[in-house]
Amino acid sequence: MNPRSFPSVEAYNAAYPDCPIPTDPATRHGLRGYQAAMSGVTDDVTGTEGSLTLDFLPGGAPGPHEGDRTGTVVATHWGDGPVLVLAERVSLRAAWRAITDQWPTRLSEVRIALTHVPS
Repeated sequence: MNPRSFPSVEAYNAAYPDCPIPTDPATRHGLRGYQAAMSGVTDDVTGTEGSLTLDFLPGGAPGPHEGDRTGTVVATHWGDGPVLVLAERVSLRAAWRAITDQWPTRLSEVRIALTHVPS
């Protein structure tokens, strides 16, 4: 099954007001996210073109000295639509660890890693 998809950041933010993607580029680029060694994650699931980046919302993946948050993990084309929702109501710290323990380069691998994160 394909992840839930929104055509734009605005459409995603309307559906997930508690876990928004910042619309200010400087703020969004400051989020701690995952880019597969800056090359991006290849979408081998939905067929969208280009590389994807993973965002942990709200606020990015928690750093080592930050408290955990519950939120949503999404994939975007470097902050542009479509927005693919990969996990909802999960520990962002656990989701970050699941991803960085595997270092996936394909979206299918990201989805497998996230299946082990409890909601």
